[in-house]
Amino acid sequence: MWLLTAAALIVAQAMPVIRLAGGTGEQPGAAQPGQTTPPRPPQGLPVTQLDPGAAATTLDSPRRLTLSFVEPRPVQEAMRLLVAGTPFSLSVDAEINGMFQGELKQLTLREALHALLDPMGLDFDVHGTVIRVRHEHTQMRQFDLNLLAVQRAMTRSASAGSAAIVTTAQAEDVFAAIADGVQALLSPAGRVHVDRRAGLAQVIDVPERLDRVALYLEALHVRSGRQVRLEARVFEVTLKDAAAINWRVVREKLGLPRDSPQAGLAADPSALQEALADQGYIRVLSASEVTAMNNEPALVRAGTPGVSSLTLTVVPQIAADGIVQLSVSHAWEEQDGSTAPRTAEADTVTRVTDGSAVLIAGLLHPALLTLPGRGMNALFGGTTKKLVQVELVVLLRATVVTPGTRN
Repeated sequence: MWLLTAAALIVAQAMPVIRLAGGTGEQPGAAQPGQTTPPRPPQGLPVTQLDPGAAATTLDSPRRLTLSFVEPRPVQEAMRLLVAGTPFSLSVDAEINGMFQGELKQLTLREALHALLDPMGLDFDVHGTVIRVRHEHTQMRQFDLNLLAVQRAMTRSASAGSAAIVTTAQAEDVFAAIADGVQALLSPAGRVHVDRRAGLAQVIDVPERLDRVALYLEALHVRSGRQVRLEARVFEVTLKDAAAINWRVVREKLGLPRDSPQAGLAADPSALQEALADQGYIRVLSASEVTAMNNEPALVRAGTPGVSSLTLTVVPQIAADGIVQLSVSHAWEEQDGSTAPRTAEADTVTRVTDGSAVLIAGLLHPALLTLPGRGMNALFGGTTKKLVQVELVVLLRATVVTPGTRN
């Protein structure tokens, strides 16, 4: 009876429906095992196929719908056709109107309702077998903000003569920035409140906008939570005779081609240190290890008061593919009490892969090396002074830390 009623309704309203189909993809008019062949519509109706098959009991039933309109029709009429032949009843709020034109192919009832209603800003919910259609209503969701309520800033400079590099990491109000980012995703009626102390964001808006906020906050936590372990080994080489380190000789000591890329030297810091020992006296200034968050500055400072000091600052940026960009700056200062402090500085940006190291060298300053005396001078414990060059070498290895591991 429902089939004849639906067909009669279509004829009475002269709806331009060119196809309305249901079922699970069977041939038109074919009976399924255990079922009788449904009656065919009378000839002359604008419905070419109408076969709901077994009564759908859920919106996700295997029953598939195909609905096509060649001219715009009221959305309420389209919804009535979708639920025809199902156990569902339809309740539509009185203020809802709009037109639909298009074609829906092989969709479940839930998919068809979303395709029909979402572009119009309409929503539906199901109570038992009653589908209620209404304008999207606002909801309130709470989102965790697992971030520190602190502001960190950094300013550093490297200068010599008229040239200077100034690197600045601005202090940022993290929670205010998140509130602005969430607000940009909300509708005009949406609201957001961030509780800094509790690390909680309360957002009110329609479900579709809340889903956007959830994706944004998830991506923010993933990216800001990336960490990298930075192993810094800094040592100075007091050269015996040369004016600077001969890196070709170092490569040969390491078993590398003389003209290989310099980055290959940093594969084994201990082996590199041994290779450099042939050219001078090694003094380790720092062998620190710190873990830094994504885009957060890390500071390492070591030295002897009144003698020497080393300041190393690193800001890492960790990409999803394991590439780490490093903004590295170090300042090295030596004092001997007789002259003004000698300072060597460097500031650079480089990229390394996960687990690789970067080598920074070439910072030189002169120094007086005390050597045992020779001849008669040596018999009485005498010493001689020799002016030599001292070169600073920095090895920095970056290893991306994976949550839940012990690396």
